[in-house]
Amino acid sequence: MPDHPRAGRRPKGDVGLLVVALVAITAGALCYVLRGPEVFFATFGDDLRLLLSILPKVLAGVLLSGLLTVLLPQDKVARWMGARSGLRGLVLAGLAGALLPGGPMMAFPLTVALGVAGADIGTATAFIAGWSLLNLNRTLVWEMSFFAHDFVYLRYGLSLLVPVLLGLAARLIFARSKAKGSAAENEARNESGAE
Repeated sequence: MPDHPRAGRRPKGDVGLLVVALVAITAGALCYVLRGPEVFFATFGDDLRLLLSILPKVLAGVLLSGLLTVLLPQDKVARWMGARSGLRGLVLAGLAGALLPGGPMMAFPLTVALGVAGADIGTATAFIAGWSLLNLNRTLVWEMSFFAHDFVYLRYGLSLLVPVLLGLAARLIFARSKAKGSAAENEARNESGAE
């Protein structure tokens, strides 16, 4: 999102990757020691096959994200899903997330592309929440197949407002943190000007 506090800044290191790598190495070592090399290498082979099966999806998602950032009309995205889109933008984003077919390899790159094209943090949050909670494809194909319809209707009904509420919360939290940052910058300028 253009007005996101970390927009344009790349972290020097990926702490999340480091944590996951350490946990994976520890689990691998424990598997090798506790279950033996046969189980370790069989599991490692299964994991490699899984990686190879999802790698094309990850590459397609990254490619999709890059292409959409160029193709999405920034003026329209900013107008309909930007910081000034109000409640309409949050509802639209939640609805778009609910209607989006596909899994995370589609939703996450599209969220990044929308952010680059002008969507704010609130609409990005509403989009992901709509996709996570209200996705019609998943609801109709999976939930209606496994659960009693009363339960599905109740869960869906209770979740309807959640994307909009989360989007509003994200906007409020971001606005407050942005205001605090601006106040701290002004205070620092005033102190340095007084010297």
